[in-house]
Amino acid sequence: MSSNKVLPTKINLIKFKSELKVIRNIKRLLENKREVLLLYLRTYAAEYEKLYGEVNKALKDAYDSFLQAVADEGLSNIELMADSQAKTLKVDNIIKVIFGVKIPVINIDEKSIPEKPFGEVETSPYLSEAYDKIREALVKVIQLVELESTIRSLANELRKTQRIINAIDTSILPFYTSSVKYIKSVLDDKNREEFVRLKTTRRILQRRRLSGG
Repeated sequence: MSSNKVLPTKINLIKFKSELKVIRNIKRLLENKREVLLLYLRTYAAEYEKLYGEVNKALKDAYDSFLQAVADEGLSNIELMADSQAKTLKVDNIIKVIFGVKIPVINIDEKSIPEKPFGEVETSPYLSEAYDKIREALVKVIQLVELESTIRSLANELRKTQRIINAIDTSILPFYTSSVKYIKSVLDDKNREEFVRLKTTRRILQRRRLSGG
């Protein structure tokens, strides 16, 4: 919208100045929000990187133990034991709010993780070891998923915030700033014209009085 389309009146000047002040305050709040979101993102990104390494190691260790168990027990026997277990886990998903951003919180019901379907005496110790490591890795994987969702939600909010700031900088602020400048310019010109007119009128009146007319 062009500022030249704004009606240059004193009322509009007061109105636009007031709105310009509000917009600048909003921009400052949004910039503060952006800094807080960046701080949260850096913190969670560091946690994610650390946990990602732990998950990779836990899964590798579990896989190594599982391969040893397969070598000892045979794949068919292990598949039979696996088929006898429940195929689902219970997971709770609730929402928490971080600086106005909805973040999913995922909790696994560890009681829903099947117990070992074998005795540790009659089977390979590697099988029991693989079970323990996979159970540990599973909890970490759930935590990693939650962290990833948190980072994605915060990043989306950061992008939205930055888009609003950009819109204020490139469109809204320039419009209001130029509108205030335009109205002041027109009003100043009118005041100067009025001043010249009054001065001219006063001079004419003075001449008439002096001439006796």
